[in-house]
Parts: sequence; structure tokens; C-alpha cells
Amino acid sequence: MDFTVEVFDQLQLLSDVKGFNDHQVHSVLRFESGPDPEILKNAVISSIEAIPILATRYVEGARPYWTSLDPTDFGRAFLIARTENEIEEFLSSPVDERIGPQVRVCLLESSPFTVAFKMNHMVCDAAGFKDYLYFVCKIYSMLMRDPEFRPPAITGGRSMRGVLRQFGLGAKLKSIFLQGKQNNVTGGARFPLTDSREDRPFILIRKLRRERADELKAYGRTKGATLNDVVLAAFYRCLFRRLELSPGTELQIPVMVDMRRYLGGIGTFMSLTNLSSTVITQLLYRPDEPFAGTLGRVKAVMDKKKGSNIGLNGFIKLNLMYRILGDRIANRLLRSVLKNPLICMTNVGILDSAQISFGDIRPYDAFLCGSIKYKPYFQLAMSSYDGELSLSVNLRGSANDRDRILSFFDEIEADLRNWVIHGE
Repeated sequence: MDFTVEVFDQLQLLSDVKGFNDHQVHSVLRFESGPDPEILKNAVISSIEAIPILATRYVEGARPYWTSLDPTDFGRAFLIARTENEIEEFLSSPVDERIGPQVRVCLLESSPFTVAFKMNHMVCDAAGFKDYLYFVCKIYSMLMRDPEFRPPAITGGRSMRGVLRQFGLGAKLKSIFLQGKQNNVTGGARFPLTDSREDRPFILIRKLRRERADELKAYGRTKGATLNDVVLAAFYRCLFRRLELSPGTELQIPVMVDMRRYLGGIGTFMSLTNLSSTVITQLLYRPDEPFAGTLGRVKAVMDKKKGSNIGLNGFIKLNLMYRILGDRIANRLLRSVLKNPLICMTNVGILDSAQISFGDIRPYDAFLCGSIKYKPYFQLAMSSYDGELSLSVNLRGSANDRDRILSFFDEIEADLRNWVIHGE
């Protein structure tokens, strides 16, 4: 059986072709004692059987499409690692969309017991990936009780048009004419990375424990701001200094928007798809500004965008481009005009600890992050699990780049600690 390649499927592939990222999403769960390998393998295979888009390979052409695999190919989605290094190698290598299945799961059967997931970003964004993780956990738990259990099929629509149908013509025209700059990438500021020929992919994580995360949330509430606003403010402030910008210089940071916000039905897993858009935030550099001032400006920018159908503009433009021009011409045009942001941020949200478990086995640590960027591109991602906040940067870079990023994490933590917690 063949399946339609949606707009964002093709856009994610273009991100790799254009040298932006490896179009993968990743998650790592760590346990005191690991899940049963055979049951986990069966759960992964059952999930592929239930979600047709995972059981495909990508076929290029003027009108690309997904085509179904033979069920005997599903087993290669599950691997067992012998060492932590093998887990790291697993995470840093992409799922090949031309071979499939479009998901891989790797189990490390020794301390720290680990289950690592990676999925082709062409079929799914971070919000959908979280739903998939919950789905596999539920299948595993059901298989423990009944080895014959088979999950219900997940066959909902994957098109962005489901979101666009929520808006009338007036709202769409207003977005086109009044919000044209919400997703247009401008500016040449870039994070200082090395010029090296010895680059390797890596994922760096900085954990903020529950007590620290709670303090940040509480501080944000006193200012009417979200945790996302607080971290974005710290990101801006540390970038202002790290980039050595002149006072009054404007810095732009694109942020991701989950467009499922317009669909309702939150918590219902209906399909694997990409429904994320991008909007541009911007601030002028004010060297002597206290943290509260920066946070206030970030909140004002985000509140304004949230009040004007945030993220809609990009969906409208892409939908029109592919509908009018067709896949082949639209992809050719985007190859020449698509400009990816040099610096960006994404919040992949909360991993629900109530839904992340294999039977009675629950991870003590978990995080989710997006794709591995290629230099000169740089992205800060955040996710939460069991009250802890994870900041991550994924990059194909050198050992010196790793050191610079770890130092940058230190700066963000210090800014949050000094201003938000100690009030200096």
C-alpha cells in the first residue's frame, strides 16, 4: 500500500538536504532495572503494525510517496546494545527513510538500564513522538497481561489541512497580510563554533533538578510568565554576551509552536504527523537590564504572538505553495529559497511520568529532544520529566564545540540562579 507524502514530511527531508539537521527525534529512558527484552521487542513490532506510516519506506520522485514494507522487516526496528557507547552511536545515527521502518528502539541490558528511541522526523514531530512513547509503554503493559494483545490501529489524517480548516477566510487573510514577518528568518548572528574537520554528532544534556525547576516556575508565576518564557529570557541574555553584540542590536530567536493547540482533543492519539510551526521572537540588547526586565519583554512578545493565531502564517504559505506548484516545483523552489535559522529554541514539553512505564517499571530519568544540527546551526531544546528540566543541544561538532556548549549551559544556569533564585 502507498501513502501520501505530506508537506512537512518533505520539508523535514529538505532540512537535511540543505545541511540544517539530520531530521530525527530522540528520547532516552533510564531505569534501575530494565524491561523484558522480548516483550519490548513485541511491543515495538505491534506499534509498527498499528501505525501504517511507520511500516513504510520513502520513495523519491516528482511525486514522492511512502510504500509499505513486508511485515518480516519490522523486527529490525528493535536492537540490543552491549555498552553505553553503543547507545550513543545508536542515537547519533539516523533512521534511513529509504529503508524503514521509520522508528528504531535500542535496549541496554546493563546498568544504567536504558531504552533509547529515535524516529524519522519526516513522519512525526516531538508532540507526536511523545504520544508514540506512551503508546509503546501501554502496549508493553498490556502484553505483560495478555501476550495475544494487539493495539488498535492509529490511522488518523496526517495533513496540515486539518489545522487550516479551523480558520475562516478572514483569519487566513489577516495572517497573510499582517503576520508575514512571524516566520521569515533574517539576521546573521551565529553561535561561535569551531571550524573543524573532526566533527562527530553528539547530544549534550544539562539537568535542572526538581527543586530548581520549581523555583523557576514559581518565579515565572510572580511575573505572569511561563517556564518557557523564563528559559527563553535566559537564552537571550546569555547569547547577547556570548555573541558580543553591541548595545541596541536586535537578536532574533525562532521558537516552535505545536499547532495541535487549534485542534482540541488533547490527549487523544489519532495519528503520527508533523504539526509544528515556527514564529520569530526578537529583542534588542540592553546591557544593564536586570533579568526581570528581559523576562517582561520576552513575555510581551510571546503574549502578542499568542493573541494573533500564532504559527498560522507558515502553515498557510506552505499549503498554498505545494497546492499551487505541486511537489516537484515546490521542493525545487524551497531548495533555493529556504533559509533555516542560525539560532533557535524549541520546547518539546512535558514527558508525562504517569504514562511512561513498562508495567510497574518506571524510569528514574527521561528526556526527549529533536534533531542533530549541522554547523553553523545551533538549537537549545527543553523538556521536562517528573519535575526535572532538561536543556539539550544536539550538534555535529568537535570536542571544542562540546566544551563551548557545556560552558554555555553553565552561563544559563548561573543567570537563572543569580537573578531568578537569589535575586541578585
